[in-house]
This record gives sequence, structure tokens and C-alpha cells, in this order.
Amino acid sequence: MTKAGEYDIVSIGGGTAGLVAAAGGTYLGVRSAIVERAALGGDCLWTGCVPSKALLASARLAHAMRDAGRLGLTAAAPRHAFAEVMARMRAARGVVEHHDDPQRFRDMGVDVHFGSARFRSPAEVEVEGVGTIRARRFVITTGALPVAPPIPGLEEVGYLDHHSFFETDHLPERVAVLGAGPIGLELAQVMSRLGARVTVLEMADRILPKEDEDVAAALLELLRAEGIDVRLGVKVVSAAAAEGAKALTTEAGERVVVEEILVAVGRRPAPDGLELERAGVRTERGAVVVDDTLRTTSSRIWAAGDVTGGLQFTHVADAMAKAVLRNALVPGSTRVKWENVPRVTYTDPELAHVGLSQTEAEARGGTTYTYGFDDLDRAIVDAETRGFVKISADGKGRILGATVLGAHAGELLMPLVLAKTHGLGLSDVSNTIFPYPTMVEGVKRTSDAYQRTRLEGLGGTVLKKVISWRK
Repeated sequence: MTKAGEYDIVSIGGGTAGLVAAAGGTYLGVRSAIVERAALGGDCLWTGCVPSKALLASARLAHAMRDAGRLGLTAAAPRHAFAEVMARMRAARGVVEHHDDPQRFRDMGVDVHFGSARFRSPAEVEVEGVGTIRARRFVITTGALPVAPPIPGLEEVGYLDHHSFFETDHLPERVAVLGAGPIGLELAQVMSRLGARVTVLEMADRILPKEDEDVAAALLELLRAEGIDVRLGVKVVSAAAAEGAKALTTEAGERVVVEEILVAVGRRPAPDGLELERAGVRTERGAVVVDDTLRTTSSRIWAAGDVTGGLQFTHVADAMAKAVLRNALVPGSTRVKWENVPRVTYTDPELAHVGLSQTEAEARGGTTYTYGFDDLDRAIVDAETRGFVKISADGKGRILGATVLGAHAGELLMPLVLAKTHGLGLSDVSNTIFPYPTMVEGVKRTSDAYQRTRLEGLGGTVLKKVISWRK
């Protein structure tokens, strides 16, 4: 029997990983609590997935209105109403917020404590305004924070990041986005489609370095065709005020003058203030170190989500928290199957991927099959022909990696994620009946390409003999 302030498992941090761990602990019959310094929901609810996708929806409609001619309709440019778009985003966020309402978790049986926490030992934390909380197991789930590059003058002139951006109601006429990763590109496209002139400045010589080079190049071409000025291989060396505007100077001496700067160069793990050394928890480059069971260097403390410095996705935080629950509370051990984790960049068109890159897959003897949406009936009638499906598989049709660039790519990728996770091959996908006409037929058509290679291999031998015998 535990006393007040004593728990079986406590999440420090009320984002996705913390909420899943605490709620799951209660479901499994142990006494659980959450300690959160601000508000439940974390980055996903307040400054990430939910608000960004709400803005992407408004931006997509604005673009469709201007581009209605491609569907035989009269184009109509929407009036600039950025404040109303932001209000709609916050209203949508408010509806989603009830999923993370503290009372909802209290009704589940989870104790929710608000205040900054710091470890006093591996078995107890001190929570500001609450007191000492003891637990048999702790889960560190404090997430990550945006970082800014060390550009002289940047702090002085001021900038937005993906936290502060969602609190603004004014869309500047000219914006510079520093960074061409998923966050930078998504918000660059939002602002461009809602009426701003956007310049993206990226130090690397390509966008989205984790993606296949041909896929990134195809998306880059589409973004530039929309009028987004993406400049690669550009290093910004200073920022300064410039007659009511902000000026960025590059290493090559170029000067980019804008009204606002959006910084999107990355995020850092945020175990700040926890005094982890008192609990015997080690960090490397700011991230909490965990083993493959997600246990830290302290035997009774685990960590999950962005604070571990790995893949920073809500669905990964959810999977990690579930693995922690099984490893901390149930005999045996569970590991996250990282090779089956999908990722999506929510530009329009979307870019979704799972598994190895094409280069990695082919280095292991894999073959890559590609099918373009410009040949797919549903894509043609919907005027959504941009992009393709690309699948790399071994000689037995087992999926090594897959990418979809196109409308609703995040959804279209899922049959391949499901197949890869459960050991199904491209023959299984090809032999599945897909409804016609749908965009997901693109996945089947790509799988059919593999199936044809098998039939062609049989065509000169066994298959011809069988057909001849049937005559």
C-alpha cells in the first residue's frame, strides 16, 4: 500500500510520452502520477502537430482557390485574413485540448501535479509548490525545445520559432526562414500560400537531408514552382536592424531584407533543471542516455520521447512510452522497432518514408520499383499527379524501404508500413484487391512491378511449360 505522495510510476513531463506512461500505468493497476511545469499536451498539442496541421489546412485551401483553374473552375484569390486563420487554428487546438485535460486524467485515476521538478535521489523528486514525491519508478518525458544558430545580432533583432510563431496574429509581407528541414518547409509553405513572400536559407546543399536525394530534389522543384525562394548552400553570418526591417547578411556578402525571421534549424532535448546527477542519470549532448529498453543509467528511472535525443515524432514518443510501461512494470523486455517507424513531412504534396533509403537498400542487394502518380487514374481525375511511390525490396519481395511523395502520402504509406512490420512482402501487397479508383492503387501498382519481375523470370521456363500443358 502506497502513501500519499508515493507512487509506482511517475512521469516527469506532460507531453505525449508522459501522458501515455501515466495513463497506461493506471490501466495496468498501479498508482501513477504526472508532474508538469506548465500545461498538459506538450509540443504536439501547443506548438507542433496540432496547430501546424490546422494552418496547413487553411493554406492548402487558399492555394486551391487560387489554383482552381486546373479543375476547370474560375480562380478566386482569398482575402488576406491571417488573424482569422490563426483564430481558427486556436479554436481547433482548443477542441483537441480536451484529450489532454488534467481532469480527464484525474478521472482515470492519475494524480496530476503542476510545478517544476528536480531530483533529490533516484527515488524522489521535489516539486515546486507541491513537495516531495516518491516513486518506485520515474519516466523522464520533458521533451525538446527549439534552438537558434549563433548568428551575431540575431537575438538583438528578434525572431520567431515554432513556439512563438503560433502566438502571432500578423503575417509579415516578407519572411526569411532559416532551415530547410520539415518544420521550416511546412511553415514556409503556410506563410507563402497565405500571402507572404518567403525566402528559405539553408546551409546545406539540399533540403531534407534524411530523404533520398531524388525525392528531396523533386519536392524542392515543386516548392520553388509555387514561388518559395529556397536558397541552398547559404550561411548567414550576421543579422541587424535595417530601417524598420531586419537584414540578414550571408557569407557570400548577399543581403536579405525582411520584416520577420523564422528560425527552424532544429530542437534540443530539454531535461533542464531536473538535477539528474542526483539521481545518477547520465546525459550526452543534452540528451538523456538510455539503453535499448529505454532505461537510463539509474536502474529505477526510464526516459521516453524527444528528451532522449532520437526521432522527434509524437508517434515515436507514444511507442516509447508503451515500451517503458512493459519494461518497467511487466516481466521481460520490449524494444522499439526503429526500422519500422514512418515519418511524414506535411508539405503539399506530402513526403512520407519508412525503412532504409534507396542507397542503403540497394547496397544490401535490394531493387527499387517506382510508379508515378501521373499514370494513376484517380490522381489524373483529381489533378493530383505530382509525385510517385518508390519501394525498395530484396529478392524475396521483403520491403527494405519505401517513400511516397504526393497528396495524402502519409496515409498512402501505411499499407507498406503494415506489410513491413508484419513480414508481408510485395507479392502480398500485389495480390491484395484495392478499390478502384483510389490513390492507394499507386502502392499496388508499384508492388505489381516487383510481381512482374518474378513472372518474367518464370516466363522462359516453368511458366511456359505450365501454360503449354494447360492447352
